Amino acid sequence: MYKTIKFFRHGETTWNMEKRLQGWLDSPLTVQGRTQVQSQLWKADYVISSDLGRAFETAQLLFPQQAIHTDQRLREIYLGEWQGCSIIDLQYTEEYKCYSNTPHLFCPSTQESFESVTARMQNVFQELLLLPYENIAVVSHGVAIACFMNFYEEDTRQNIWQYLLHGGESFTIQELCESTKLIREKTE
Repeated sequence: MYKTIKFFRHGETTWNMEKRLQGWLDSPLTVQGRTQVQSQLWKADYVISSDLGRAFETAQLLFPQQAIHTDQRLREIYLGEWQGCSIIDLQYTEEYKCYSNTPHLFCPSTQESFESVTARMQNVFQELLLLPYENIAVVSHGVAIACFMNFYEEDTRQNIWQYLLHGGESFTIQELCESTKLIREKTE
């Protein structure tokens, strides 16, 4: 069976605009964030979203006529004591510099590991492959999707940030029998 699974990153939020880390906290979509996702046109047979408000709202904007299923495993990386903090305030701390510049060396103190995020995203993906739908939409978050894409592409952890999607961007995995194809679509 031919199957397409399309991952969408939520639209820009107030805290994204303020360069403030969200993790499992939430802030509302901006006007720009709503515009970013409304430009996406794709027909899905099944829609699943992170349970965090910014992703769920994005899913509702993208697929207003669809039932939206939620799954906590699609949440953003948990950022512990960094949640709600300004990147400007964190950028000179050794731990945040390691997270940002050498992710393959990052050892979290109060944060979730990249490996943990990857594992939960991978588990969701494996379950989606078993569903009887041809077109599946997944609405999640920047780092969570980057972790999965990094794993899917069999890349090294040090390259994780090259897979980071921005507000309203998406990527698509197409499967036909046993072959897969990754298509990254940049939408601004």
